[in-house]
Amino acid sequence: MRILHVIPSLSPLRGGPSQAVLEMVQAQRQQGLDAAIAATNDHGDGTLSAPYAQPIFSGSIPELTGPSVPVYIFPRVLSQMTALREFAVAPALAPWLGQHLAEVDLVHVHAIFNYPTTVAMAMAQVRRVPYVVRPLGSLCRWSLEQGKGKKQIYLRSGGQRLLQSCAALHFTTPQERQEAREAGFDGASFVLPHGVQLPTPIANARQRLRQQLQIPVDHRVLLFLSRLHPKKGIEPLIDALASLGDAPFTLVLAGSGEAEYETAIAQRIQAAGLRLQVRQVGFVSGEQKNTLLQGADLFVLPSHSENLGIALLEAMAAALPVITTPEVAIAPLIQRHQTGHVTPAHPPALALAIQHYLQQPTAARQAGQRGRALMEAEFSWPTQAARLIEQYARLSTTPPHPAPTPSPFF
Repeated sequence: MRILHVIPSLSPLRGGPSQAVLEMVQAQRQQGLDAAIAATNDHGDGTLSAPYAQPIFSGSIPELTGPSVPVYIFPRVLSQMTALREFAVAPALAPWLGQHLAEVDLVHVHAIFNYPTTVAMAMAQVRRVPYVVRPLGSLCRWSLEQGKGKKQIYLRSGGQRLLQSCAALHFTTPQERQEAREAGFDGASFVLPHGVQLPTPIANARQRLRQQLQIPVDHRVLLFLSRLHPKKGIEPLIDALASLGDAPFTLVLAGSGEAEYETAIAQRIQAAGLRLQVRQVGFVSGEQKNTLLQGADLFVLPSHSENLGIALLEAMAAALPVITTPEVAIAPLIQRHQTGHVTPAHPPALALAIQHYLQQPTAARQAGQRGRALMEAEFSWPTQAARLIEQYARLSTTPPHPAPTPSPFF
């Protein structure tokens, strides 16, 4: 069975979904599916170092991290207009799809409101190839309110019809599906979260982290690891920490964002009197990222909206207790399994939750252990890939008989 995944960007700068699709395809290929990815060369303000429209492995692209799987990269139009650049127009993708869709049993689309996934949906519909759409939270209330006018134009000019024509919408949490239904997207759908890779243990991660970032040995390390973006709740987190007085902690802010926003966050940290207790380390990946996850004591993501929260899954896989908000879709899971605290993104409430774990390290360790056990039992990629293959079998006219050795490219 041949599956083509289409996503606007594989750049790690775009956050968890780009990394997740690489891991998803790797897991599917390990279970016998012939899966590949089509994406643009987007890499934030730059571009990926990759040949265009040629079969390559993602591991050969220097800017990418994670598994090495078959990919096709297409150049996006470079423009000074932010809206056009973010729409990721890649003219070479359409003729390539026209040539290769006949070889595909199903298309899995990741994200909407962009050129690559729009043209993939449209051409799959014309060629009568079933397609699944994973909205990545784009149909949730908070997201639909951002750039509302442009999104309404997109939906009215054909986007709504394309979404209604898909074989199914792929949501990662029940909350995401519920919010989409409330917005009028109530067609066929299924709920299946991402998988998560269980990290290889790093010896002396706590000591290494403190040495690398010059953190006092008696400090508890709070980790925020995500894009730096207003929706992530960094401002109330800073205000909450400012109220903790002389508590022995250090916050590590790992992630990148727009330069103007990064500067604003640095200024807020300075104004809050936290300059000595915060380390802004920028974008991290690979061993550096794993060292942060395994060497920290507590993970905090007080986001205003998350359709899943991949970073939280990664934190729990690393046995970190987590603090997040009700607006994060896996908040009920965290509460049900007692892997952390769910609290409003208000500084006093956040401060209380953080103090709880700072003052009760045993409770923190137990919550982290419960999170690790949950990820291992229910969220490993082999488990999630098998469940997704079952969905493909249901939605495609081609039985998913695994090939003993899947070909690397279509």
